[in-house]
Amino acid sequence: MIYLSFLGVWLLMFKLAASTTWFPNDVLIIFHLVAGFILNRWVLRALVEWHPHHATLNAVVKAKLLTFLCWPLSYAGLLGRLFLNKVL
Repeated sequence: MIYLSFLGVWLLMFKLAASTTWFPNDVLIIFHLVAGFILNRWVLRALVEWHPHHATLNAVVKAKLLTFLCWPLSYAGLLGRLFLNKVL
């Protein structure tokens, strides 16, 4: 639910930034970074348990940076994979 609410607000802000001249683009960038940080701290920590053998510093940092910077796509993929894993 946190991801869907952030995604809805992000899409609304993106549409406003693209279609109007009065909406500042800096607000969209700041919201994107704050939402990525919150999703990494709350959602990713609750969903993913890092395996001690495979959780190298390089692998964990790469995964966390990817989900932080590209959260609209990466969390959609992550939640989709978790859903398929649970259903199938």
